[in-house]
Amino acid sequence: MESRVAPPARPVSESTVESAALRAEDVTIRYGDVTAVDRLSLTVGRGEFTALLGPSGCGKTTFLRAIAGLNQLSAGSIAIAGRPMADGRLHVPPERRPLNMVFQSYAIWPHLSVRANVGYGVRGQGIRGRELKDRVDETLAAVGLLHYADRYGTELSGGQQQRVAVARALATRPFLMLYDEPLSNLDAGLREQVREQIVDLHHRFDTTTIYVTHDQAEALSMADRVVLMNAGRIEQESDPRSLYHRPESEFAARFVGQINALPATVAEVGEDFTDVALLDQPGRTLRLRGSRRPRTPGAAGQAVVRPEYFEVTTGGDASDDTRNVFVGEVTRAAFIGSRIQCVVATGAVDLAVEVSGVREIRQGDRVSVRVDPARIIWIDEQPSEER
Repeated sequence: MESRVAPPARPVSESTVESAALRAEDVTIRYGDVTAVDRLSLTVGRGEFTALLGPSGCGKTTFLRAIAGLNQLSAGSIAIAGRPMADGRLHVPPERRPLNMVFQSYAIWPHLSVRANVGYGVRGQGIRGRELKDRVDETLAAVGLLHYADRYGTELSGGQQQRVAVARALATRPFLMLYDEPLSNLDAGLREQVREQIVDLHHRFDTTTIYVTHDQAEALSMADRVVLMNAGRIEQESDPRSLYHRPESEFAARFVGQINALPATVAEVGEDFTDVALLDQPGRTLRLRGSRRPRTPGAAGQAVVRPEYFEVTTGGDASDDTRNVFVGEVTRAAFIGSRIQCVVATGAVDLAVEVSGVREIRQGDRVSVRVDPARIIWIDEQPSEER
C-alpha cells in the first residue's frame, strides 16, 4: 500500500467538525485468504454511544482496531470528524488520530503512581504545572479514585486498575473513545458498577464512544445504538429496544436473548391479522398482528416468541387450548431471584417460559401459556446461500 505522510493531529473544534464523528465506508480487512471485515459501512454521530456486538471472530475488534489505526485497511475508507484517516493510499498512525482506546488488559505501569499513569498522555500533549494537576485530579475524581492518586498499580484491585485505564484515556480529552471489551476481566458485580460509570463518563465528558463487547447485557444497557455483527458484516443496526423486540433475522433474535422459534407457513392473511400454520404441530395455527406480520400466503418462516412474552396461568387443562394458548406441564422451574425460568412441555413442543420471581410456580405444575398476537416476531425464512 502506497502511503503519504500523515498530518499531525489537531484539536477537533466545533467549527470544523461535521455531524458524523466517524464515517467508515466499505471497510474490508483481509488476512491472507480470510476476510475479517467485509465491506462494512458505518456512520456514528457526534456524542453517540455505539456498541459493536457479536460473537468471537465476527470482526468487531478488528474493525475497532482499524478505527484506532492499529490495523490497516485492505479496501474502503475511514474518516474521523470529517478528516480522512485511512483509505487506499493514506494511513494516519494511531498517535495522530483524535482518539484514545481502553483495552481488555489494564496495562497500568506498575512503576508509576496512579497520578503519573493518568497524567502520562496529558504530559504528551505539552500540558504542565497547575493545568496538568487540575486535569488529572478532575479525571480521577470522575472515576472515584482521587484518594488513590499516590498509590501504585500493584496496590489496586482489578476494578480499580480498569478505572485508572479509563481515566488515563479520558484525561487527554479525546474526540473519540474506543473500548475493546474492557470489563471482560472483572467479576459480575464489578462489571455492572464499572459499566454504569463508563456511561456516566461518556455523558460527563461529552465524548463519542464506540464500545466492543460480546455481552448482550452490556450492549443493550449502555448504548444508544447497537451494531450487531456476524461474519465480518453488519447483521442489524438499531436502538437496543428495536434490536431485542424487532430482530430482523434468526441470528439477531438468538444472539440477543433466548427465544422459542416455531417453524411455520402463512395460512391466511386478513385485514389486520395473519394466521400461520405451525409445521411441528399439524392443524395448529397462531394469530399474528402488527406492522411486521407476513402478508404473503404460503410464505415460510419462524414465529418467534421470547420467554417473557408468555402470560402464564396455573391449572390449565385441554379445554383452555385455544388459539395462541399452549397447555402443558412445567418440567423445569429455575428460581434465579427476580425471575423464574421454566420449561413447559406441551406434548408437541417444549417452550422456554419466564415469569416474575414472586410467582409460585414449581416443577410438575400444569399451566396455560398465552402469547399476545402483537408480541409474536415473524422472521422470514433465510436464504440458503452463503452470506
